Amino acid sequence: MSKASVPFLHAAISGIILVLIFPRFNFEPLAWFAFIPLFAAMMAEKTPRRAALLGFVAAMIFYTWGLNWINNTLINYGNLPAAASFTVLGLLAAYLSSYVALFCYWTRKVCEKNPVRFFLFAPTLWTSLEYIRSTHAEFGFSWLGLGYSQFKTLPVIQMAETTGVYGVSWLIVFVNAGLYLAWKTWRPRGAKNFAAKISAAKNAVNMGARFLSVTVIVFAGWWGYGSVAMNRHAIAAEKNPTITVALIQGNVEQFMKWNPAYQKQVMKKYRDLTLTAARSKPQLIVWPETALPFYYGEHSVGTEFVQGLARQTQTPILFGSPRKKITEGRTTHYNSAYMVSATGDTQNRYDKIHLVPFGEFVPFRKLLFFVEKMVAMVGEFGRGKEATLFAVAGYQAGVSICYEMIFPDLLRQAVKNGAHFLVNITNDAWFGESSASYQHMSMAALRAVENRVPIVRAANTGVSGTADADGTLRDATKLFVEAAQITTITPRRRGLTFYAANGDVFSWLCLLATAAMTFAATRKK
Repeated sequence: MSKASVPFLHAAISGIILVLIFPRFNFEPLAWFAFIPLFAAMMAEKTPRRAALLGFVAAMIFYTWGLNWINNTLINYGNLPAAASFTVLGLLAAYLSSYVALFCYWTRKVCEKNPVRFFLFAPTLWTSLEYIRSTHAEFGFSWLGLGYSQFKTLPVIQMAETTGVYGVSWLIVFVNAGLYLAWKTWRPRGAKNFAAKISAAKNAVNMGARFLSVTVIVFAGWWGYGSVAMNRHAIAAEKNPTITVALIQGNVEQFMKWNPAYQKQVMKKYRDLTLTAARSKPQLIVWPETALPFYYGEHSVGTEFVQGLARQTQTPILFGSPRKKITEGRTTHYNSAYMVSATGDTQNRYDKIHLVPFGEFVPFRKLLFFVEKMVAMVGEFGRGKEATLFAVAGYQAGVSICYEMIFPDLLRQAVKNGAHFLVNITNDAWFGESSASYQHMSMAALRAVENRVPIVRAANTGVSGTADADGTLRDATKLFVEAAQITTITPRRRGLTFYAANGDVFSWLCLLATAAMTFAATRKK
């Protein structure tokens, strides 16, 4: 292997490790070492441009592999040729990789050979860039955000109630930076005689020990805070009342959904599963996104079917259904959630706010002219405007639809408005047997901790289940099976978390710190 190719090998190793820390591999502990090969390679480069290239290589491996489920979606449901599908995946991966390239360029340029500055700057810059790419009102994409990799390491994610998921991302890069610097500075260099080597070795050990000590202290403090928070939550949960929720997983194939020949079969499936669930006396029954193969409120037989089933079971039913609005001859479709009360009355409606690229709209339509929407309906999808709440058993429930669960600020709006628990309805059949459904479900753990509310999730084909307020995932179903999953949750009783009340303050502080450190470094030069 040539000397010039070694840095690219290091970058590739980091890219592969990053894939392994997410579902379905779930080698979460590797996250704390994932960036060390990339850091070693990029900080050894002579120019920031070379460092950026290494970051791009690592990220392309990470995102192309981690998001390969997009091909299943575009080919099988978008009817795209394989070449066009790989082009879309490549463009998305390249867009996301540009943030990592910028991270490496900026870090190399600002920090140069200053290890203390690197220690402080790298995690702050990474968090700032991850926040920027995740929060755009239309094109934001937080999938595979670094903090989500720790969804099973509960003590680590408890700090999200203050910092949001971005705080967990900051910690991961901080620990990587500390371990890299401890290793890097522990080795004396440049000493020519024995006495000088001894002196250099002592200085190197002292500096390496300092970096390692600070890293360990911060991580231990973070873990300790999480352990205390979990214990506090467990004690509070024991004193609060619970409610029972039934999650209906219909496992309806995509080709059946809007084919009139299967309409009665789909309705019978949901009727049977709902009646089975009703035996457990739940206070709420939840169906998935677009569960009904008709427009609720316009299809008289289908509308009466849902209302009659709610009256029969004496239980409110929350379900997904499309709706359309005609204004001046133009039809606008909405992806909506409705709730029918135990008396059969339509209680409320929520219209999806954040739409799915390529599913409900085509971003950069002029550039991606060969891509059409993958949904069965025609027309442009409209966007909802508010986080509607639904009354359930004396509590308020906030609803999100599918992809919306990956946006922290969007879900916290419902909690800030008074939601005591959250409901997510989704389809996920688009993902097939890939890792995407598991990646999607893992994000519920962070949303639950950020707002300290339980989340129940009903998916058409899985994964359906529950995320407790401490991030514990339970009662999860398997993929592609019918299920009437019964779960019990403890709705929020106390006040709002710092994150629910104030949003992404931590991320904004990172943005300010990034600007300040960049300015200070530039001024010194």
